[in-house]
Amino acid sequence: MIRSKRLRIAALICLVGGALAGGWAYRNTQRYKHFVVHEPGRVYRSAWLEADVMAEMVHKYDLRTVVNLCKPGEMGNTRWEEERRAVQGAGAQLIELSMPLQIDPADPLVAAHVEILRDPDNYPMLVHCQHGVTRTAKFLVLYDVLIREMSADKSLHAMPLFGREDYNVHVRAFTKLLDENRAKDLSSASADQPEAARR
Repeated sequence: MIRSKRLRIAALICLVGGALAGGWAYRNTQRYKHFVVHEPGRVYRSAWLEADVMAEMVHKYDLRTVVNLCKPGEMGNTRWEEERRAVQGAGAQLIELSMPLQIDPADPLVAAHVEILRDPDNYPMLVHCQHGVTRTAKFLVLYDVLIREMSADKSLHAMPLFGREDYNVHVRAFTKLLDENRAKDLSSASADQPEAARR
């Protein structure tokens, strides 16, 4: 009888624990989809978040800017309007600038993203696309190369894969070309310096 009661209590504890764990998992995978701190106090990433969660993130991390890399209307016009209201209502600016599929970092379509990254008034920022994976990774590789002076390859390898085995071919090709361009820029800058400056 005592053993039976203990088993029921243990089963109840397991059931409650499972419900709490399930609630926590739902909260983190559904409400805060792919949210990650990329660089504390500066840059954050996520998938498309519901409007109330986005407003919460703006307040919690004191964000100045949210960068939406999706194509216009990609998630439906209603969700776009809700995000605009949430971000602006929370006191941040929303930049809507689709990330192109181009793999060449020197492409003029990528230049507008570079301008966002080079503007110190845009930080702290949160960047997202639909899933917070491919386009967001390209944007963050640009950030790490231009602002943190990391190699693109090192940047990409430090990022979460969110259950995938690897980043897709577009992201890897973009990363490779970015490192090649950076190496050329560094070597040409070194060649342009006077001999005395290189010693």
